[in-house]
Amino acid sequence: MKPSPSDSESLSLSETEIDELSQNVTDFEGGPPRKAKAFWPSAIRLFKTFGAHPVGMSFVFVMILIAVVFNVWAPNILGDAMNVIFGGVVSAQMPEGATATQVIEGLRASGQDQIADMLSGMDFVPGAGIAFGELARLIGIVLGMYVIAQLFMWLQGRLLNDIVMKIVYQLRQDIERKVNHLPLKYFDKRQRGDILSRTTNDVDNVQAALQQAFTSLVYCVLTVIGIVAMMFYLSWQMALIALIALPLSALVVGIVGTKSQKLFADQWRHTGRLNGTIEESFTGHEIITAFGRQELMGEQFGERNEALYEASFKAQFYSGMIMPIMQWVN
Repeated sequence: MKPSPSDSESLSLSETEIDELSQNVTDFEGGPPRKAKAFWPSAIRLFKTFGAHPVGMSFVFVMILIAVVFNVWAPNILGDAMNVIFGGVVSAQMPEGATATQVIEGLRASGQDQIADMLSGMDFVPGAGIAFGELARLIGIVLGMYVIAQLFMWLQGRLLNDIVMKIVYQLRQDIERKVNHLPLKYFDKRQRGDILSRTTNDVDNVQAALQQAFTSLVYCVLTVIGIVAMMFYLSWQMALIALIALPLSALVVGIVGTKSQKLFADQWRHTGRLNGTIEESFTGHEIITAFGRQELMGEQFGERNEALYEASFKAQFYSGMIMPIMQWVN
């Protein structure tokens, strides 16, 4: 039953790689990744599958970049709109006919230097009030930028989905071809339900990873770079103060993430055991009935189903704690 050398060379997945893939792809789903034996090599190999679609991925990257630019630049325009509102409110309280220079000098003469410094960086006309025409123009620009950003994100998601479907289709073909060439000893050491889970659930997790993790990774990295650059462009002092949250966020991820890694490992171990029980119950139904073992198999299913419930609840609970804590820190 061993594959011939020519068969082995023609197949893109080895027995060891199937094990590594099943141990690592589940890390992308639903929460912090669990510790894997070879996470980064497997993750890099997984993302290299995009290399077969260079043109499509180039368009995806460009569309994400455009969306990030609009999302990062829009708050700056919104800040100008806030300045128009604030300057209008302030100017409405000033005597009409005076110049901005006279108002600022009068504030300094009365000892209100902070307000004078703030007004010196603004455009206002004493007594004019809020410039609603300018305000409407700025708000329209901001709304347009957000609409364009979301449009490009939708387009990249649509294109990326087509690419991922082709990759997953080929991956299923490779796995099916390889499984049919594996020696009997490989199946003797593993439950058929566990193998079934690897070829179904884990491939679905690969699909989720390619669709969600890639977009999130690229979008988040570019957004962080853009936001930090914009922050330092506006005020490097305030930017340094805001970046204090980064070490605290890293500490939260380190503590909570480490705990959730172990829990997600338990979750997927119990998933494989439960799938094995279900597969054995269905394929061996006649034998189980003949020996009167229905009650025993039912109890075994209940125990493993309960264990999976407990493991999944704890894993999702701890992973769900990260974002609220991160938002509180920020």
